[in-house]
Amino acid sequence: MPLMFLNGTAMSGEADHHLVGDAPLVAKTRTAPRYRFYAVGGAYPALEDVGPGAGASVIGEVYELSYAQLRDVLLPGEPPGLELGVIELEDGSGSLAMVLRRTHEPLELTDITELASWRAYLGS
Repeated sequence: MPLMFLNGTAMSGEADHHLVGDAPLVAKTRTAPRYRFYAVGGAYPALEDVGPGAGASVIGEVYELSYAQLRDVLLPGEPPGLELGVIELEDGSGSLAMVLRRTHEPLELTDITELASWRAYLGS
């Protein structure tokens, strides 16, 4: 079963957590310190890989999802500015995650890297 890192609206207690269904929470963790973190139009977060040590560690949760759940439930609900990618977690392991689309139309991006947390951004 694939592991999926969630760092925004699908995390526990957030508006889209229902998309996770009964998938087990594997870990509350952080990414490796290689990501810029953005609020896209103030509505959802996006990770951008900027290389080892060039970014920050972003807070999130890792869930074990079935491929069917990813394909049929979670991915269809993702906004067009994101794409499925592979990220590095703080322990060096990898996980699937939604990342900033590499080729995209211009988006309204607010850099929230210093906060390193979607919940901290919402509370600011």
